[in-house]
Amino acid sequence: MIITTAGRTNSSLTTRAKTIADTYNIQYIERNGCSINTLMEQYQDDIVITGMEKLVAMSKKSDDKLFFHPNLALIRAKRLAQLEKDPFVEISQLQEGMSILDCTLGLASDSIIASIAVGNGGTVYGLEGNPLLYLLAKEGLASFSSGNSLFDEAMRRIHVINNEHYHFLKEAETNSFDVVYFDPMFDTGVEGSNGIGSIRVHALRNTLTQETIDEAKRVAKKRIILKDHWKSDRFAQLGFTQYKRKTALFHYGVIEITT
Repeated sequence: MIITTAGRTNSSLTTRAKTIADTYNIQYIERNGCSINTLMEQYQDDIVITGMEKLVAMSKKSDDKLFFHPNLALIRAKRLAQLEKDPFVEISQLQEGMSILDCTLGLASDSIIASIAVGNGGTVYGLEGNPLLYLLAKEGLASFSSGNSLFDEAMRRIHVINNEHYHFLKEAETNSFDVVYFDPMFDTGVEGSNGIGSIRVHALRNTLTQETIDEAKRVAKKRIILKDHWKSDRFAQLGFTQYKRKTALFHYGVIEITT
């Protein structure tokens, strides 16, 4: 992965790009009038472009541009504010002051909703194993402005960690989170979901194993949640109780922790 600036750059953009390069230990490349396609061909790597309002990533794996935006989380947050139910919050039984570990952060839509649900007294940690998605999520959560102070505060509270979930869980203390959450890439694609499609090419393909779930059972105090395609075999294979949702393309599974 390398980082550069937009074509029309200035000293502020250049400084920000260099700061990000130092922070994430990636290479900064002067644009020097070169097109992004030329740079991609020359360096054969993902490119992060520092713009005035956001970071944009481009990859040889996909023609899509990838950038941080809370997307549906904004809509879901408005519904929560109107006291409507959110399926993820309901199934996780998230309440003020609870802690949750999101093992598959992506671009953090569910973690933002979790942060709203647990409030200032709660804790949200998000794990992202892909360095590019990690960078976009961490920088986006820290800088995106929605115009809603409560929503922005919820984003800022999320702790973003660049790690693969099994390794993190192995090192985590027993009973250190109320809820452990998994949202792995579906084996079956969801038609019409362009946002997810853009992330799919970058997401880790590590299989969710029984060993990982066993570690999650040790780390979670209350429950483990799995979000997966409604046809997925993982619910039954890994011991989750599947809660079916009419017309929904994905379902949630739950393992309740009993002592």
